[in-house]
Amino acid sequence: MVVAVIMALVAPKAVHAVVAAAVQVMNTSANPAATYDSGGTRFQADVCHTNGPVSVASGYCGAVTSASFVVPTTTAAGATVKRLMVDNVSGLCSSFNDPAVVIKTVTLTGQFVPDAIPNGDANAEHYIPIVGPAYAYVNNPGGPPLGGVPETDYTFGQTAHFAFNPGDTVTLAFTYFYPGGAADGICRARVEGTLATE
Repeated sequence: MVVAVIMALVAPKAVHAVVAAAVQVMNTSANPAATYDSGGTRFQADVCHTNGPVSVASGYCGAVTSASFVVPTTTAAGATVKRLMVDNVSGLCSSFNDPAVVIKTVTLTGQFVPDAIPNGDANAEHYIPIVGPAYAYVNNPGGPPLGGVPETDYTFGQTAHFAFNPGDTVTLAFTYFYPGGAADGICRARVEGTLATE
């Protein structure tokens, strides 16, 4: 490589052309290199996971009706997607009816991306920690679903750097600590990143 650079600097124009041609052969349509779209092909998905009767009835998911999204295979402009590079995950979690429930992380699970998988695992869980403090209170009486219900709210946001392949289904869930039983809770998240294209 060093010799090629030196030759490119000191060689006559005819040799310059040969060096340039050699570089172009490395990145052909048969073997395209992944690049980030110069226009900044940004990606955003909103997902919401509920677990329990109050969380389902709370309406906190709004128009977000799924805990999963599928990574697109092409951009809106028609470019082939090589990878989704996630760079930020943020959102809100709430638990209901039991202050002993502590939501600790949200997880995004999809297929494993790296070429080498030493442990043979086919799935990848990316953990986004929830760093307190939580805000706990009792909802004002006023009828279902939240009237008089104890609630604990958490917000989270973290810069990230992980990837999913095009066509992967990515699913949101949450993990919690609880002395017994099942947690009635909800987590809503926004997943943001860039689509790497060929």
